Amino acid sequence: MYAYNYTLISMKQIDTKKIIQELKDKLSKNLNETQIIELRNVYVNKYVSPIYQELKTAPNAEKKEIGNFVNIFKNEINELINDVLKKLKQEKENSLHKVDYDINIDNVNLTKGGLTPLTLITNEILSFFRKLDFQVIDGSEVVQTKYNFDNLNIDVSHPARSYQDSFFINSSTMLRTHCTATTAEALDNNKCSDIRVVTYGNVYRNDEDDATHSHQFNQVDILWAKDGLNLQNLKWLISSFLKHLFGDKVQARFRLSYFPFTEPSFEVDMTCTNCHGKGCPMCKHTGWIEILGAGMLHENVMKAANVNIKTVLAAGIGIDRLAILKYGFSDIRDLYNNDFRVLNQFKKVF
Repeated sequence: MYAYNYTLISMKQIDTKKIIQELKDKLSKNLNETQIIELRNVYVNKYVSPIYQELKTAPNAEKKEIGNFVNIFKNEINELINDVLKKLKQEKENSLHKVDYDINIDNVNLTKGGLTPLTLITNEILSFFRKLDFQVIDGSEVVQTKYNFDNLNIDVSHPARSYQDSFFINSSTMLRTHCTATTAEALDNNKCSDIRVVTYGNVYRNDEDDATHSHQFNQVDILWAKDGLNLQNLKWLISSFLKHLFGDKVQARFRLSYFPFTEPSFEVDMTCTNCHGKGCPMCKHTGWIEILGAGMLHENVMKAANVNIKTVLAAGIGIDRLAILKYGFSDIRDLYNNDFRVLNQFKKVF
């Protein structure tokens, strides 16, 4: 350290030795990390920065000497501060090692969790299709209207395309109203000769929430494309799937219906899980409960996807409805309310 006299610095003599000693004295006090850093900023701004500013107007012949001086001075301040910070950090680390605690002690406040009914039923559904080599896709909940409507042979006049029935982000992007939109995207330009896809997840419709409706619910969409498939294969697939979920005694019934993206189309009923086909208030004394829609995918959908396979099986299922029937819920809202009295009943269901 040395003293340097320079006429442009307010005619003052910068005694670095005195300044550094003054800084040492202040650092010897019991300061925390924030206070130490603030102290460095004060000394740099007070003593170093003015020299840098006046260096700009100094004669060229003297700039090198002044620059060396101010750099050495600044480094001395920084080294002193860094040494103190390093020492403070080491002291903190040493104090932590002295704490006596056992990381293996049980936390009595933690309780065992469990899977929700929707997760349980979804896992059961997907396990069935994985065994049949279906590709499982959850996909994005935000889709193009191209896949949600256009490629699915849904006419522009269809009510679902109105803002009153669906949630649009803009004219070409929306929240998917069915998982068939994700299936259509997976099908697009797919050149495989045997396409097996099951898509699942949240879908959105502009419904008023009540015991049987929700603006957001869960769906599974099934597609199997392979030349040579027929309605017998579709009936086998749906019947086997329902038996997987509800037991071997369950029966399936296929009724002709209409969907824009399948031809022929079917509403599929199954024997009532409450009365097993005998008739009760739950099934309106018919013995049957409508469970899903299915059919052979329409040729216009295959053309839009640029896929040459002629026969394609398709089905769409509401996961929430399956959960209500399998676990005996009476209100769809119970699946989403996070009521621990409900959820605790499913802890041991795996």
